[in-house]
Amino acid sequence: MKRLIAFATLIAPLYAHAWSFEHGAGVTSFETVEGRWYQQLQPHSLDTVSPEWSIGVTGSVLARAMWGVDWHADYVNLGRAASSCQCDTSDENYAAHNTQHTANFSGSGRVQGAALTLEPYVWRNGWRYGIEAGAFIYRSKWSETVTGWTVGDAPPQDLALSAAGWHATPVVGISVGGAVWSLSYRHYFMRLNSARQNVPPLWNDADVIEIKRRF
Repeated sequence: MKRLIAFATLIAPLYAHAWSFEHGAGVTSFETVEGRWYQQLQPHSLDTVSPEWSIGVTGSVLARAMWGVDWHADYVNLGRAASSCQCDTSDENYAAHNTQHTANFSGSGRVQGAALTLEPYVWRNGWRYGIEAGAFIYRSKWSETVTGWTVGDAPPQDLALSAAGWHATPVVGISVGGAVWSLSYRHYFMRLNSARQNVPPLWNDADVIEIKRRF
């Protein structure tokens, strides 16, 4: 019993610091594809930069004096993207620079989910440098309104399109900072899912720069 109590006393401080909360705030830049909900040569506007934030927990898989591996489990809200365009209703006519009919396209959507990653890191001259990789399990939603859509001699009509669903994709990143504060960059490979949806979102991948704090 005495040995058990001694062992529990020894590991208690380690258990108390086995994990900690982390919170981050930053900026998302969504990558887009010309021809998906906007046409570069037609009047259009894009809103592809959004505030981003995250909250989660992190802990140590392996810790040595100058290096180690941490895990992260974060809820991440990448924010909102939007677009509008007076677009040609025929991709073939647009490609041939022969506009005949245009319609007003207006849409917006959001991305949020859970990032589960591992982060090997090293300490150099008081700074912590990390490389991160893992999976992003997320929900994306996109809604599009098309006013005056027509092809050929068909009468114009208005359309309301939307799609929402859960997906999984890789995420990678790098970070630099100290024991409490850090600056990180992450790249979310959402293009693997975006192009396959019946009503695809405006974005493909997303880049995030974030300031993060452990507490």
